[in-house]
Amino acid sequence: MSEHLCESNRTEKSTKIRRRSQTPRRYKSIILPMRLTSRHRERFKKIAHQLKGKAIGFRIDEIFLPDGRIRTREYITHPGAVGVLAFESPQKILLVKQFRYPMGVFTYEIPAGKLSEGEAPEACMRRELEEETGFVAAKVRPMGPFWPTAAFSQEVIHLFVAEGLRPTRMNPDDDEYLELVRVSPKRLETMIRRGKIRDSKTIIAYLRWKSNHR
Repeated sequence: MSEHLCESNRTEKSTKIRRRSQTPRRYKSIILPMRLTSRHRERFKKIAHQLKGKAIGFRIDEIFLPDGRIRTREYITHPGAVGVLAFESPQKILLVKQFRYPMGVFTYEIPAGKLSEGEAPEACMRRELEEETGFVAAKVRPMGPFWPTAAFSQEVIHLFVAEGLRPTRMNPDDDEYLELVRVSPKRLETMIRRGKIRDSKTIIAYLRWKSNHR
């Protein structure tokens, strides 16, 4: 019986050794730093699919990676847009409340809209400000463009500050239902901090304006 136990122990130890030897060794992966240059740009090959909508479009392109492999990129084509932080007075900023179908909620946003073909950003901003709020501006200052979603959209939004407002008449599109809301800069920041405003152009416009008024 003792011989049987010894033989069993030897077999068990041998099995454990074999299992250990079969376990692959784990090495820490070493990621070397990469310095990107013009050689690392992706290059267009061809349009694989294209869909044009009334306001925006959708495209799938085949592209060459830097190493020559072929991949696809899916993205939204967009004419560009504007947004304006409009001050009726130093303590009154104009916001537009509207229902956004993709998100399924009412949002608070700065007046904004898409560029028409051949339209300059400032001209578009003045048009949208009057259509959505019923005001025209005596003084306008650009705050620069930004890309809201560079990973999958060509959209560029041009931001402005408008002051010296004079009332005219609202004239929204026939499928737009808008409510004009007035808030103070402090109230606007509180709405952003509490998540009541999640719209990127509104948040970025306010932060850019604030950074120039410290």
